[in-house]
Amino acid sequence: MALLVRKYGGTSVGTPERIRAVARHVVAAHRQGHALVVVVSAMGHATDELLALAAEVTGSERCGERHPREMDMLLTAGERISMALLTMAVRDLGAEALSFTGSQAAIITDSTHTAARIAEVRADRVREELERGRIVIVAGFQGVSREREITTLGRGGSDTTAVALAAALNADLCEIFTDVDGVYSADPRRVPGAGVIPEMSYGEMIEMAGAGAQVMHPRAVEVGARFGVEIRVCSSFSEPAAGRSTAAGTLITRTPRRMEDVALTGIASMRDHAKLVLRRLPPGLHTPTVLLEQLAAAGVSVDMISEAHEPDGRIQLQLTVAERTLDEARRICTEVIRSLGMGEAEEVIEAYPGLSRIALVGSGMHGMPGVYARAFRALLDADVPVHAVSTSSVSITVLVPAEREDAGLQALHRAFALELQAPEDLRGAKPAASAVGSAS
Repeated sequence: MALLVRKYGGTSVGTPERIRAVARHVVAAHRQGHALVVVVSAMGHATDELLALAAEVTGSERCGERHPREMDMLLTAGERISMALLTMAVRDLGAEALSFTGSQAAIITDSTHTAARIAEVRADRVREELERGRIVIVAGFQGVSREREITTLGRGGSDTTAVALAAALNADLCEIFTDVDGVYSADPRRVPGAGVIPEMSYGEMIEMAGAGAQVMHPRAVEVGARFGVEIRVCSSFSEPAAGRSTAAGTLITRTPRRMEDVALTGIASMRDHAKLVLRRLPPGLHTPTVLLEQLAAAGVSVDMISEAHEPDGRIQLQLTVAERTLDEARRICTEVIRSLGMGEAEEVIEAYPGLSRIALVGSGMHGMPGVYARAFRALLDADVPVHAVSTSSVSITVLVPAEREDAGLQALHRAFALELQAPEDLRGAKPAASAVGSAS
């Protein structure tokens, strides 16, 4: 049988009833002969409640910046509560189980409080308890630095904990249980006809997550890709099909099983973007370089960048940034323009707030003729203006007005409906050998 690492999110353990349901789920798999490491998030909104409590006590919403060490000590309590309660519930069902904090599981991190990165996972005690036949339940989102300080992993922390443990233990599969059935081809609340993607590559999932799909955090998938950990995303609320212990969900793997490369795997979007257009810049790299250095020094992240030549040989530079940083970005650009003596900034800089970023993701799109034409025709016919375009090896990203975001998503999903439709023969296919454990 298999060694499985399972992660249950906050909604999956959000109430005493849900914790008991998860305990039954875990014990059933254990009785089938699987070795199990279970990673849990804090219950429901427990982390938000602890943050609100800290803000009330300190009188500041920015208490994490003022007291980062103590904030880590506070927030780890949420996952500790979940792990202890789940262990009690598992033991009450007759299975041997033991709970570990991140530090007890030897998840070693750097020293950055509230946003630590995992340096290594030793997990010696976890292995010892697995060899004794016990279920090991680990608090997600946390670790310990080499200076013996408790740390938290920031956004996506529990997912990252689970994938890192799966890598360290050479697990057969890492299962991420959440409140949705898997990774959808688009947001089903906004795009009629969106369905669960049976299998996708690590690169596709990283692009989808970075573009706004909230099922998994990119950093967890990056760890999976680095160590070859297969990840299945599925629901802890759905009833599995006959012969399975879990719902089918989405398998994230190095090489998805597809009859042929398809143009598109999924579509994701993210609001609150803005565009800056800087006109009449002198040719050459000097001015763009100074601008980008100053923006980086101020902590302004540039998402998309493009350059065009004006008729007189000068340069037009387009930058996209998060809308919350637009004022700061415009201030910095104004200072640079004035310092270089290029005239009044008001004549050089134009700002376009209220934009959304839509990403079309698919590992086969760049080798298939007509993909750009189909996407642009769909947006044109739906009357969705495009403010910027960028590409990567597995994605095409367009910037559109926020009020036309839903129209753009729906138009693109319709245009690529054949590729985005999950083939039934793959849904029902026998899992790959390394995934058999989760399906039995």
